[in-house]
Amino acid sequence: MKHLFVIITAVAFIFVLSGCISGGDPTLMTEQYVIEYTTPVYNNLSRVDESVKVARFSVSRHLNCCSMFYKPAPFKREAYNYHRWRINPGDMVTDCLLRDLRASGLFRAVFSCHNYENARFLLEGCVEEFIGLYEQGPGEALLKLNITLLDMKAENVTSRVIFQKNYQISEALESRTPEELTRGMSRAMHSLSEQITRDIHESVDLERKSP
Repeated sequence: MKHLFVIITAVAFIFVLSGCISGGDPTLMTEQYVIEYTTPVYNNLSRVDESVKVARFSVSRHLNCCSMFYKPAPFKREAYNYHRWRINPGDMVTDCLLRDLRASGLFRAVFSCHNYENARFLLEGCVEEFIGLYEQGPGEALLKLNITLLDMKAENVTSRVIFQKNYQISEALESRTPEELTRGMSRAMHSLSEQITRDIHESVDLERKSP
């Protein structure tokens, strides 16, 4: 029993000593990021009297988590150990587009997938790339979306698709850090959101006027 007490005391002393040497709790906190930008402004476009519903976007399986991925070389994917996106990229892009479409004031109403209200036009999408490209220089933030706009009023299912487009943009980075990747991705989302909103507005306006 005496030997057991000595062993326990020695082990406890080692743990205390190691904590003092390391300067306290060695646990590293994981930092979380979200993209942020001011909503685009459309002074040259008029409001159309139609509503749009934004479905929850899907995301490519290799991105379907909150890890902050980057590509250091061809065929390779890595992620920051202690830096993550706050939410899944699919949900983050959905929230951004929903906010921007509402803030644009270009439509009678804009609903999310959580609203019970029906809308004539349904916006669907998929996040295909949401990654830092670090193969050369400081790198780039790559954002690629596939967007589909549907007219739910069309009686024939095959004629519901108004358009389906791929949107892609790369934003140059100043450094290979999680903070800079977030800033670059924010600029990329701002540009694509404005372009997508304009395309939706144009298509909805044409469909509304067509017989």
